[in-house]
Amino acid sequence: MPLDTAIHFLISALFTVLLLGASLHKFSDRLRFQGILSAYNLLPSALLSTVALAIPLLELVLGLAWMTGLQTAFIALATALLLSTYTFAIAINLIRGNTEIDCGCGFSSSKDSSFHRLSPGLLARNIMLIVLVLLTVLPSNERVLGVLDYLSAGMAGFGLLLLYGAFNQLLANKQLIDSWRKPLLQQGDDHA
Repeated sequence: MPLDTAIHFLISALFTVLLLGASLHKFSDRLRFQGILSAYNLLPSALLSTVALAIPLLELVLGLAWMTGLQTAFIALATALLLSTYTFAIAINLIRGNTEIDCGCGFSSSKDSSFHRLSPGLLARNIMLIVLVLLTVLPSNERVLGVLDYLSAGMAGFGLLLLYGAFNQLLANKQLIDSWRKPLLQQGDDHA
């Protein structure tokens, strides 16, 4: 069964916003992003500066490609590969027990606040994004979109972006709650 053209449009719009936003955010503080890459401990130091420039540049190119509306399998597969790379890097560090680093997916709202630590929730979020992007590889019914389709896709896209933001906020809230509980658990251990 072919995927509706409106769904292709919606996914394209979502990945345009997500990738362009991520790219601009990383470009806005490249040195900080380079420090986050260093904390992952997956790249040689000599490559950190280059990769800190290449990742947001790739996100920018992919975001612009999604914005063109060209539904090529190459764009979808390249985006899935990029997200898979992020997921793999997070998984490696979770296995290592290296969770006290910023995920790098949005920094935090301010440089002084707690950062977004690595967690299994980030893996789940990235896997959902990969599945969503791979849906666009399915054939489309190629129908012409009308005004109502664009309005519906816009509203659905806004709702999905809010859901994405809420999911990220829930992950951040869980980290804060866990950090509050940690001193209480340590106090209980001290009295035992």
